[in-house]
Amino acid sequence: MKILDLKKVTIILVTMLLFLSMQISAFASDNCTVVKIPVRQIFDSEVEGIADEFSYIMTTDQSDAPMPAGSCNMQYSWTMEKNAATEIILNVKTAGQYHYNIYQTTEKKDDYKYDQNRYYVTVEAYYNESNQLKVVTIVANEKGEKIEAISFKNSYIGEEKPNPTQPSNPSQPSGPSNSDESGKINSVKTGDDSPVMGYFLLLFGSLICLSVLIHKKQKRNKGESQDEA
Repeated sequence: MKILDLKKVTIILVTMLLFLSMQISAFASDNCTVVKIPVRQIFDSEVEGIADEFSYIMTTDQSDAPMPAGSCNMQYSWTMEKNAATEIILNVKTAGQYHYNIYQTTEKKDDYKYDQNRYYVTVEAYYNESNQLKVVTIVANEKGEKIEAISFKNSYIGEEKPNPTQPSNPSQPSGPSNSDESGKINSVKTGDDSPVMGYFLLLFGSLICLSVLIHKKQKRNKGESQDEA
């Protein structure tokens, strides 16, 4: 009877440990860190009713560099109107150092002034001592100065509203945007949404179940000893 109880406890414990090891392996293989690169557009015009689209692009020369959804040939394009803000989202899954260029590609028209600044983004991903993927993101301007957010300022300098025309760059797809009229934007963000705490809770629950089984076994053995006496 005692041997049978020990076998039951051993089987339950081994099963729980195997289940936990499978969960941890899946977490490690699915390890991913999200990087959010904020981009803001400021549009200035003394003439009301100006609502042109302005086109932008992010490029890289690294074939293994993470790119946003909707990218093609290591390029990601999007458009913005008026005062707007968006976030370029990268899902970083492997360690490495990745470099990107971000600049405006709007077709130039008369009476407009376009921001020609170019920004450089470096994403460095590495594994810490706990084998968690961490990311450091650096955004710099053409002078090499680190900045918190990318900002483009365009303006209409004409004295009257221009004739309606087609979008300045209709071939460029519009990327998913968190645009708003206020043009507010946060700084560069990185995050890891993996449910690590859930696995520790599962392990804690398993240990409690094991303790209950051992307590019942000891109580039963004590009762059998008293009966034999």
